[in-house]
Amino acid sequence: MKPYADRVSDPQRGAAGPATRKQLGAWYTPPALVDAVVREAVFAAARTVLDPACGDGRFLHATGLPEQTGVDIDPVAAAAGGFVHDDSLRREWGAQQFDIVIGNPPFLNQLSRVTTRGGRSQFGGGPYADAAAEFLALAVQLTRPGGRVGLVLPQSLLSARDAAAIRATVDGAAALRWMWWSPTLMFDASVRVWAGVWEVGGAPGPVRRAFGPSFDVVAPMDMPASWSGLLAGTSMAAHDGPVLGDIARFTVDFRDQYYGLVGAVGDDMDGPPLVTSGLIDPGVCRWGDRPVRFAKQQYAAPRVALDRLSPALQRWAGERLVPKILIANQTKVIEAVHDVRGEWLPSVPVITCTTADPEWVLTVLQSDAALEWVRHHAAGSGLSANTVRLNPRLLASIPLP
Repeated sequence: MKPYADRVSDPQRGAAGPATRKQLGAWYTPPALVDAVVREAVFAAARTVLDPACGDGRFLHATGLPEQTGVDIDPVAAAAGGFVHDDSLRREWGAQQFDIVIGNPPFLNQLSRVTTRGGRSQFGGGPYADAAAEFLALAVQLTRPGGRVGLVLPQSLLSARDAAAIRATVDGAAALRWMWWSPTLMFDASVRVWAGVWEVGGAPGPVRRAFGPSFDVVAPMDMPASWSGLLAGTSMAAHDGPVLGDIARFTVDFRDQYYGLVGAVGDDMDGPPLVTSGLIDPGVCRWGDRPVRFAKQQYAAPRVALDRLSPALQRWAGERLVPKILIANQTKVIEAVHDVRGEWLPSVPVITCTTADPEWVLTVLQSDAALEWVRHHAAGSGLSANTVRLNPRLLASIPLP
């Protein structure tokens, strides 16, 4: 995550502890990553540079440019570096613009209580858009035509639905020239990141790519319609023909269903099996063969006592106990299994598919074409660069052959 973090701040005060860094979305940027972004972002004619969440100013210092502006919401970090104490996302910038906007903005969901935006986005992001997406939109606004933006961002921004409007705005205003990503964690936080350098007002062209902690050069590619295609290495045309959503309905449950089952799950219960994502392999349900954790408890073969559920949850269970396909929500391949008799209850966040043609739907889901489609549109959305986090909308968009 970010240096609100590059605040190795005043040694008399000490650096922010892990709890504070987590609350602020604040994590140290490795020098090698700083150097790589600076190398790609700085150009010969540049003189002015801004880091809108500068921490200790390591990005600014690394540019070596004569006119450096740093802003940080943390008063300790700002004072230690002689920077401006302010929230860049709320600051009145007027007509001010810079040759380069650079840095590693904080990664915080807008609904986090420590953000200042209260779930509303002035840049077009949805209610769950990460704050890093807001900083990217701001950076493009504050960079003069011909200037460059270089930011470290969460990989989830490549495909997150609530950041789609911001991605479209950026595509309309700037051309991505270079990107880097890594399958390994670069911070103490469990967040995988990527970095991009854009030319504001530039014409679209090949995107140079680098990969991994050694920044190995990867073959360049034209900018795909979906940013996550940069990780997948694929470029796909938009599809306007029939899709899975035409013949199947995909749904996913949320916290009400998850917490509503607590107290009604056990190995000794009499009721339908509870199936989690970890029990779903391609074409096979591992319930009873593989231990599973639910609500911080481990079970060998968990069942749900329906009579212990609230009336609302009993109605929900009745809707789910029908013939269906269950799909694991996060995986390297699409893992789906057919509940022919409607005997299993899905555990959040398993995706439920109901259809009149389950064999055809399973055939499509298990195809290479479907896997390529979801990787192109959601690469990096999972816990690693080569996993995807599936959702009903993405599955419904898979083209039918």
